[in-house]
Amino acid sequence: MRTLHAALAGRRDAAGDGDTAFVEADITLHRAVVAAAHNPVLTALFTEFVPVLQQRLLDLVELLGLRSDDPNHGDTGHAALVDAVVRGDTEAAGRALREELRETLALLRSL
Repeated sequence: MRTLHAALAGRRDAAGDGDTAFVEADITLHRAVVAAAHNPVLTALFTEFVPVLQQRLLDLVELLGLRSDDPNHGDTGHAALVDAVVRGDTEAAGRALREELRETLALLRSL
């Protein structure tokens, strides 16, 4: 579980960097979450999806100006996700992910 905490810390550190570095750190965190599932099929799917995900996340950050007010946008939700995974609480992990998606959809709908 050190990997998860290290990835969260890396995401926090990248908040002071540009959008590309921040998105790369975000993907590293999500890669660690996927790896914690110990599901080789999920890991393979995520690995295939990363190039598109990285570009689309960068587009989203730029389109919505997500980091203009908060350079570490989404930290609370990501910390909740890491905490839930470390505890093995799948319900809390699911709630954290759903909340993040709800917030993102609300931002997109507000455009």
